[in-house]
Amino acid sequence: MAKTMQLEILTPDKLILNTDVEAIRVQLSDGWWGILPGHAPFMAQVLAGIMLYRRQGNTRYVALYQGTVEVQWFSEKPNRVLVLTAAAEKGEDLSTLEDALERQRVQLKQIDREAHIEFTRARMALARALSESAELPPLGPSVM
Repeated sequence: MAKTMQLEILTPDKLILNTDVEAIRVQLSDGWWGILPGHAPFMAQVLAGIMLYRRQGNTRYVALYQGTVEVQWFSEKPNRVLVLTAAAEKGEDLSTLEDALERQRVQLKQIDREAHIEFTRARMALARALSESAELPPLGPSVM
């Protein structure tokens, strides 16, 4: 039996991680699950939180924003664990991960602020256009 398995974490816009690991610990809807090489195939929903994995004897971390995990089994090569999520951040330790998450939070707050400004501009332009069209005289006699 293989001593490692492939862990691949994907978001809609990028590959977060693609590496060989010795063990995975992930929180699913029914509790924490451990995945080792040779694990039976399955698919489950991943909760938002921290996923741990061990690579070359060192524990590393990935923050996940919900998604799915699938253990794929191939007879000729090691298992593949595929995690699909909306967003993820990886870190060597929890403090590094917390810093990365804080940077992401600040970036998302700025994007939210910019989106709010654009939405307000569009709403004001629409209100102006509607008020100007209400002030225009009818185009001509209506035929019925």
